[in-house]
Amino acid sequence: MLISTNSDLLILCQDLADAPVLYLDTEFVGEGRYYPDLGAIQVATPDLAALVDPIAISNLDPFLDLLADPEREKVFHAAGQDLAIFYRLMGQAMQTVYDTQLAAALLGPDEQIAFVNLVERVTGKRLRKEHSFTNWLQRPLAEGQIDYALDDVRYLIPIYEAQQKQLAEMGRLEWADEEFTRFERDEAFAPADPTTLFQRIRNVDRLHGRTLAVLQELVAWREETARNENIPTGRIARDEVLVELARRPPDDVKQLRNIRGLTPQQADRWGRQMLQAVRDSMNNPPPPVPHRNSFPPAMEPTVDFLFVCLRSLAVEKSVAPGMVASRGDMSRLAVQGAEADIPLMRGWRRENFGNQLLATLEGRATARILPNTREVHLEWLDERPAA
Repeated sequence: MLISTNSDLLILCQDLADAPVLYLDTEFVGEGRYYPDLGAIQVATPDLAALVDPIAISNLDPFLDLLADPEREKVFHAAGQDLAIFYRLMGQAMQTVYDTQLAAALLGPDEQIAFVNLVERVTGKRLRKEHSFTNWLQRPLAEGQIDYALDDVRYLIPIYEAQQKQLAEMGRLEWADEEFTRFERDEAFAPADPTTLFQRIRNVDRLHGRTLAVLQELVAWREETARNENIPTGRIARDEVLVELARRPPDDVKQLRNIRGLTPQQADRWGRQMLQAVRDSMNNPPPPVPHRNSFPPAMEPTVDFLFVCLRSLAVEKSVAPGMVASRGDMSRLAVQGAEADIPLMRGWRRENFGNQLLATLEGRATARILPNTREVHLEWLDERPAA
């Protein structure tokens, strides 16, 4: 079903009004843009499946009001990009979200399983992906394109139902609820403060004083320009170009043309703004030097062992290890122990994995390979921590 008029959208919303769960997906074009352009919204219930055309429809508010209802569960696969799009449309984070990709990682070893593979695992059907590179902004949409897009929500239904049953059987519904709360915070999708983004530049901790102040202003200017013009930041200037400008600020556009990595077109289009950003930085105090935590090289084997233990525990509990902790988390755990401010030390992760890894740090675990299976097996020197 294609919904391409405001009146049809109102009828659809009436049909969806009593649905406790909505199955959702979007199609968009992100190439060459800062913000992706939305081309389609798919929605399904057990009784219907519809593609909403956001290009043809001038007022999406009735549909967005349905999505804003916290009593209604919204099911996605790999929800991050979809929710970022809806955040911009709604002006707030969506509540009561369920992500089948995250749920799959709580039920098995696949951390980022593709939708087509999850569909095949649950239903036995292999979806065709012949429209993967469709330009979703081009109209009209063909029947094949619409049917392809609707499969992405039709098959969410059996996946969700199967996962709900399995999560309940394994006692992990609360794990899932805890994970999905990340989607309900505005800060997960709100644009970052442009004045802080210089901290993400590689090797920024090697800069200081006036150089750092210039870089901060240039990065903030580039970010705001990219947002305003809806283009990728790299199209304006690469990171290394801004670092070079900060180290050796130019006096005029002609000098900008001699900067390696900056094209003449970039210098002509944004050169005067770059120079103004450099001048503006002269009024700013140098920002604090970003602190990089040093990690003792002698601790690397400790992190390796912790990671072996984590993976062994994850196999034992049938959870994707990447859902539990990253190598960076293991590094912080090795240095800071229980005081480490990492997800591993909170919630279901702490209860089911963190306590065991803390016991490992205390020397209460050994690991060996079982000869018959070649699998890693953990053994505890005293009573094993409660899972």
